[in-house]
Amino acid sequence: MPPTTNEPPGSTAGCASISATRPQRRRIVIIGAGFGGLACARGLGKADVDVVVIDRRNHNLFQPLLYQVATAALSPADISEPVRRTLGRYPNIRVVMAQVTGVDTVGKRVTMEGTASIPYDQLVIATGSKYNYFGKDHWQNVAPG
Repeated sequence: MPPTTNEPPGSTAGCASISATRPQRRRIVIIGAGFGGLACARGLGKADVDVVVIDRRNHNLFQPLLYQVATAALSPADISEPVRRTLGRYPNIRVVMAQVTGVDTVGKRVTMEGTASIPYDQLVIATGSKYNYFGKDHWQNVAPG
């Protein structure tokens, strides 16, 4: 599946032309739209830079309240929001839904599934964290992340 962006249908501002949008401005690519990636993107939302957020999912999930969905206290919509809605108020931020397959640090490009790649001046990798079972690794079998 080719990467998707938050551009209107028929727009020519997709992945291939991101580098041509404003070459004089710094291009910051953020890999990951979790807590860290979204906080970084929001912080850059009013800066004089072009930001591209790449994530393989089109939503952010507030995991600390996931147990309340499991117990039917909350609806899944209460703890999940589309990334494009979260960042849509910032005209300098583009969202690309794709699986990142690599980073070319010499050429300063992020590669994604297929042949797409996005150039960057600065790169933020915010791909998540590992669960900590506090020395009780056997809990992992009964409490998966």
